[in-house]
Amino acid sequence: MIGNSAGYKRGACAGLALLASLVLALPARAQVTVDAYRDYFLYGQFGEVCTMCEVVVLCKAGKSPPRADRVPPDGDFTLYHLQKRTFWSQMGTIWEWFVSNIRQDGLAAQGHTRPVHVYRVTSGSWSSKEVIEGRLVLDPGLLEFGDRNIDRISRAWSGINADATLGFCSRLPLWDALDNIEANAMGAEQ
Repeated sequence: MIGNSAGYKRGACAGLALLASLVLALPARAQVTVDAYRDYFLYGQFGEVCTMCEVVVLCKAGKSPPRADRVPPDGDFTLYHLQKRTFWSQMGTIWEWFVSNIRQDGLAAQGHTRPVHVYRVTSGSWSSKEVIEGRLVLDPGLLEFGDRNIDRISRAWSGINADATLGFCSRLPLWDALDNIEANAMGAEQ
């Protein structure tokens, strides 16, 4: 009798472990992971920016992407701080997981949304934070941030109509960028 009870508990634990691993794997598996997008801006080895990841993007006027090692100490530029996906957007990854098992092109065209904090810096003076909803799309390769877009192939930064390039964008190291935002943008809020 004791042997049967131990076997039952071991089987139940194994079943729970399998269920937990499937649930934890859902967000990772829901990502579009097609080689055609591997060189896109903000697309990595495991697909699109993860649901719980934050990213800071620096956009600046010029003919090539700006330095990506730090936030500029002065000048004119815009920072886009992509936040973690919202609760409901993360719940949507479960549906995306089911869809991705059938076809991924629909997910690439649909993209996903997440909150984005926008900081505009003019002559070294930081604006207060503007909160918008950003949309990350793979087909066509575009990051949509309110009235501005970033081409995911060339990293060109433009207005909605993409008629004139405003400049280019680069991904910044997260912790350094967050420290700069905290030090500079908080003063603009007061």
